[in-house]
Amino acid sequence: MKKYILHVTLFIFVIGCSKEINYLPETLFEYKLEKKLDGEEAKNFVNKLHFNEVTDLQNEIAFYQKENKNLTIYITHYNSQEEALKDEIKMTDKISPENSVFIAGKYFQVNNKNVYECFGMGQAHYVFSSNGKLFWISVDSVTGRDFLKNYLELIEN
Repeated sequence: MKKYILHVTLFIFVIGCSKEINYLPETLFEYKLEKKLDGEEAKNFVNKLHFNEVTDLQNEIAFYQKENKNLTIYITHYNSQEEALKDEIKMTDKISPENSVFIAGKYFQVNNKNVYECFGMGQAHYVFSSNGKLFWISVDSVTGRDFLKNYLELIEN
């Protein structure tokens, strides 16, 4: 009987601790989800955006809107955090100012996370990896850092 109680208690504990994170909810800090792409559709969108094939991994893209402000979150899923970080470094090297339309690129700390920030096409862009996923967030430049801080708290807690 004690063994049964121990197993039930352990099962309840594990269920309670395993929290599924919704990286792309219907609403996100007053932004409303307008469109979501995944699977082949997301992969094709990313490859078309880069004018060639850059990924064959699982991708998700969410387009949000709040008043006249747009927010886009791109997520690529990897088998490990190490793989995600490796591609993060490759990506940020490629988008350095001398190689692209993005300017003022640099890493900074947000919630103890290293995040790459750059600007271009009328928005702030943030690149980071977390939990085996590579994120690219394009958001309003004025509120970008506040949004990023809140989003990181959502996905990492």
